[in-house]
Amino acid sequence: MEFSTAKSLGFWGSVASVAGSFLCFIPVLNLLGFDLMLVGAVLLLIAFYGLSKVYGDRGMFLYALEAIVLAVLSWFFFLVLILALAFSRLGAMVGAQKAVETLVEASDIALIFLIVVALASALLWYEVLRTLSARSGVELFRWSAVLYVIGAVALIAGLLLPSKTMLADIGILALSASWFAYLLSYTLLAFSFSSLKPPVTQAPPESTKPA
Repeated sequence: MEFSTAKSLGFWGSVASVAGSFLCFIPVLNLLGFDLMLVGAVLLLIAFYGLSKVYGDRGMFLYALEAIVLAVLSWFFFLVLILALAFSRLGAMVGAQKAVETLVEASDIALIFLIVVALASALLWYEVLRTLSARSGVELFRWSAVLYVIGAVALIAGLLLPSKTMLADIGILALSASWFAYLLSYTLLAFSFSSLKPPVTQAPPESTKPA
């Protein structure tokens, strides 16, 4: 894969992720938002495959693959968590106590998996972007990575804060901050890819140049 192709795929993958993040919170368009985020993830993965070839760093692609797979899993566990909580409240309204207990246990398990997977994905993504920043000299990649980790930490904090206490408002603020940090991270990622330059190849010594 050529450098220009990998750069373009990375840019458009980042743009798709930004658009998807916006649309996910619009009730009528949230399904389209999830689809765009999935398309963005695939484009970014292909881009990092190409860049790993360009920079001769296979670990960059492998970390990106693991980070994106875990990010998709985190969305799955988040959906399970929301559904379990919604159905448990419905069960409480109709008096199905055993069903409520089962659903609460399922939501606790989903929350644990979500925390572990989201944090692991963020750390792997940080390593990918930190490596690309060092290889390319584009510092925005590193800042995008930092914001992504901040988003993951804010997400975990928002999920762990109790929803029926005085801390509920802080939890909502933390979740909002998480969404904003992710959005800004992908925006910086798009600018990072647009600033990416082809690696400079060092000219061979005079003695090895063909006559």
